[in-house]
Amino acid sequence: MLFSYERIQRLNDLEFDVYNCILRLNAKVLTMKIRDLAQASHVSTTVILNFCRKMDCDGWIAFKVKYKEELQQEKGAKASEFTTDEVINYLQMYAKNLIEQDKLDKVVDLIYQMHRVIFIGAGSSGILAKYAAIYFTTLAKTAQHIDSPYYPIPEMDYSDTVVIALSVSGETKSVIQRLNRFKILNATLISITNAKASTMAKLSDISLFYSVPQEDFYVSEASAQIHVTATTGIPAMYMIELMAKKFYQRKNFDSE
Repeated sequence: MLFSYERIQRLNDLEFDVYNCILRLNAKVLTMKIRDLAQASHVSTTVILNFCRKMDCDGWIAFKVKYKEELQQEKGAKASEFTTDEVINYLQMYAKNLIEQDKLDKVVDLIYQMHRVIFIGAGSSGILAKYAAIYFTTLAKTAQHIDSPYYPIPEMDYSDTVVIALSVSGETKSVIQRLNRFKILNATLISITNAKASTMAKLSDISLFYSVPQEDFYVSEASAQIHVTATTGIPAMYMIELMAKKFYQRKNFDSE
């Protein structure tokens, strides 16, 4: 496995940007020159060469050879052969304190200070937003959820409110529109997304980011092959549960 946990944990922030860019571009990187990738990932060619070395490749050409082999192996695998590698890698990285824990603690502090917590999402992320609100309300603090693009947002001051938005792509139009509305009304915005440079992440005061490969599938429908994206939501769910537990611990500690 080219992107093993052991290799990924060696990466610094800039090299992570290269990693995320490669995952986003997928097979397109096989035809790219190193300067093209440097421009796409907003880093120098030196950073990319360092990234290649940490992937145990002598250079960009050697990396592309290995990456092509990996893509071919994935293409040849049966659609039914699902794995949990990306989830296990994420949880191992989190356990090693490599990603997001400081930011997550800041979010817990904000939730502790604010009066209201609102989770927002659409589609499968809307279901996750509802789960988050229930989990938080059960364990830590009363929360509500918004999973409809038609949910009205009253004209009022939300300066005592934390809005936590969920989206894999970070580009869900209905969620971004509501986030912008909450921002105008003085809410504090948090995003949980798989896309570090997304519109939702840029709009937020704090963006929690998880890095797992996008999973694309083709399903049969009316004699046609329909493309669907079904990237795992487990990292986002893990963050939500961890936030609630951290809040619960802090609340009980302060009450003693």
